[in-house]
Amino acid sequence: MPRIKINVFYVISAICSLLLIIYSWFIFLPSFEGLPEYPQVQTVIILLTVLLVASSGIQLMLSIKKHEPSEEKKI
Repeated sequence: MPRIKINVFYVISAICSLLLIIYSWFIFLPSFEGLPEYPQVQTVIILLTVLLVASSGIQLMLSIKKHEPSEEKKI
């Protein structure tokens, strides 16, 4: 039976990426509301969100590793 090992550093990195998404939508973007630059900043935030969600997904996939017992240990 394969054992699952979780790399904590990848999990922490994914959480930090998700916190950066939350910060950019709820704190950074509203500071530009009412300014003529708002649509451009919103476009950059959307692109940043897509890239960070993809990065978080990859980090979470990398954090989980399945280890098969070696043949020597089975004997």
